[in-house]
Amino acid sequence: MSEYKYKHGLSIMRAQPFHIGHQKLIDKMLNECERVTIVLGSIQEQGTSRNPLNYTTRKKMIQNIYRSKPEYERLKIVGIFDINNPAEWGEYVLDFIKESFPDLPKPDVYYAGSAYDAHWFRECFNNIELVDRTDPNFPFVTGTMVRDMIKFGDARWKNFIAPENHHIIEEYFNKKKGII
Repeated sequence: MSEYKYKHGLSIMRAQPFHIGHQKLIDKMLNECERVTIVLGSIQEQGTSRNPLNYTTRKKMIQNIYRSKPEYERLKIVGIFDINNPAEWGEYVLDFIKESFPDLPKPDVYYAGSAYDAHWFRECFNNIELVDRTDPNFPFVTGTMVRDMIKFGDARWKNFIAPENHHIIEEYFNKKKGII
């Protein structure tokens, strides 16, 4: 009998940027799943207002939080291109995981930060875990909110990004402004 509730948890996020809400979701996955796969979506986009950071930078932000933890060996972070076919998105992602990582068991649970994020996978999973964004004991956060704070020079963005990643955000957005 495994100490974990699930064999293999899957979550898809853009992580533009990786914030404390994403971290809360991954922490829950690592507590409940033997294996965890995080798929970073929209890797074909970067440098836009909605998707400013490239795949490598987003992956590095996650690694900065988990690399020194023993759970890191159970965490896989990969990127995927979007398709313009919402009806096939869930199966597309699962096919990608199966073909790219044949040694991993098929994910048996999907984790999402909202019911909307989960709805793409309702037909693909018997188990869906929602990580409540409206938990009164945890700050409400969205990527859009954090990007807007950064864009408008509101230093409160630092409350929503782990300190290990402040330098990445500062370097990227200062370069974009032509400061560096």
